[in-house]
Amino acid sequence: MTTPDPLKARRRADAIGCLVPLALAGAVVALLAATWPSPPEGPRWRGAGDAEPRSGGTFVFHHEENVRTLDPHIAYDELSGMAVRLMFDGLLDYDMESNLVPSLAEAMPEVSDGGKRFRFRLRRGVQFHPMPGHPEGRELTADDVRWSMERLLSNEVGSPGYPFYSAIEGAGEYHEGAADHVAGIRVIDRYTIEFQLTEADQTFLNAMAMTFAYPVPRENYAHWGEEVKFHPVGTGPFVFESWERDVELRFRRHTRYWDPQPNPDEMVFQENLNRELAALLFRNGDLDAIHRQSPSDYRFFRDAEQWADYRDEFPRVSTFGIGLNCEMEPFDDVHVRRAIAFAIDREGWNRARAGRLLPAGQILPPAIPGHDPDLPEAHRLDLDVAREEMRLAGHPDGLPEPITVWITGQDDTARTYGELLQHDLAQIGIEVRLRFVSFAVYLTESGKPNTAPAFFTGWNMDFPDPSNFLDILFHSRSIHPENSENRAFYRNDELDGILDQARSETDRERRLGLYRQANAIISRDAPWAFTYNPLSMELWQPYVKGYEPHPVWFEDYRNVWLDLPRERLTRRLTGRGASAPAVLFPAMGAL
Repeated sequence: MTTPDPLKARRRADAIGCLVPLALAGAVVALLAATWPSPPEGPRWRGAGDAEPRSGGTFVFHHEENVRTLDPHIAYDELSGMAVRLMFDGLLDYDMESNLVPSLAEAMPEVSDGGKRFRFRLRRGVQFHPMPGHPEGRELTADDVRWSMERLLSNEVGSPGYPFYSAIEGAGEYHEGAADHVAGIRVIDRYTIEFQLTEADQTFLNAMAMTFAYPVPRENYAHWGEEVKFHPVGTGPFVFESWERDVELRFRRHTRYWDPQPNPDEMVFQENLNRELAALLFRNGDLDAIHRQSPSDYRFFRDAEQWADYRDEFPRVSTFGIGLNCEMEPFDDVHVRRAIAFAIDREGWNRARAGRLLPAGQILPPAIPGHDPDLPEAHRLDLDVAREEMRLAGHPDGLPEPITVWITGQDDTARTYGELLQHDLAQIGIEVRLRFVSFAVYLTESGKPNTAPAFFTGWNMDFPDPSNFLDILFHSRSIHPENSENRAFYRNDELDGILDQARSETDRERRLGLYRQANAIISRDAPWAFTYNPLSMELWQPYVKGYEPHPVWFEDYRNVWLDLPRERLTRRLTGRGASAPAVLFPAMGAL
């Protein structure tokens, strides 16, 4: 993880009420923790009880890592997506039942030519945010949609979203620089745009709902150039205000939003806030929502009845594992990869993480069609199989050199996972050296060839279809010299053929059968050693309204409103041998 900004460190040290040199902060916190009251057992604040949604206030949320970019054509990670969703809209979106619905399009598209032609009509009067040359913003048109799509399809941009749209007629020629425009993207009139595909693609509409396809204004990119990722302009409910790198991002309500709704006046996205500190801030009422917890905090919130109405626990449609770069030694040997896959004690990891990890042996989570609960090739703990794979690799006594595994973060959570992996692989003679990096560094560097040999990784669903896991992570089409989403750099012609066939197959059962074949091949070849599907718990304050976890978008706060003014809940806090009124509780709690 990158070194925290000194200002941030000082600000958080000051918040405990003691202005001390940073070098002494740890000692002061330890002393205060020994004498101050415990954090509140339940919420400190409730709403005013207003049933009518209203705008106003500031909503504060967080993540434990740092945001990489605010350019929707490049952003392809959970953190960036949380910010992008505040500022941008797509032609399509998802409702709370995972159904595709129109957003910037006034209706679902007209589909013709056997499912190969899609005509969208845009809403009129949709306004971009203010930007250079347009201090009041300007109207979105079909030309904006075309320019945005062509930019993301450009090879120079290197968008990881390119594979999702490669079926558009002329996309390949344009991507390689052989054409000035994409032939299959046609502007019909100011508010109508048409897409012509070379073959039917059962996921094209899902792709049009992805953040890559969010329209952006050309002149903003012309003005800012490479710096546009720090100056985003969209049509969404919030306007970008500022970004203090590694500290926080701020957004303000878009007063000319095409779909008026009650929202906070300001959104604050705090970066690099570890989950233990975030839980304390949340319990003290200084964060409005949290989505990750340490094992001890998870147990507390799970068992605290006071939080029962303000939490939701659910299996996340995600898969995590250890990525193994198939172009780098020793992971270019399938037997080494398989040995690692069968040496991991997934049940042990689950116990260490308070029972929130559902052991996984395949890329497709249980909620995704094509998942096979009885998959013979599924990864599992079997040290006999792992040792036999090491023998087949020519290393019956273990690898002669340690392997380096990248892991994001430097907190207790990252170290715990690293130590679990070190312990498991030591059983088959593999020494693991951990390299701790920030999430932004991981995203940038692991997408380059011959850079990251092995790495902790995971994938959150973009849309509920097996192609979203299989194609983007393991098709050779997803390998790029600078920005690969196939970070294992895994190539298999048989797999590519199956995935290409499944993409255009209209018969559902035949299509799922192809994806089951692909799922089995990937587990057999182990470009990832699959580890778990996570259980998530999200919590929000009683005065936060209009929020529930979305089935597709993670931590999607664009529809929240605040029931203000907040009212303090009267309660007494039990400390170590004493009690204290809530009003005297330190601003950041017992750190």
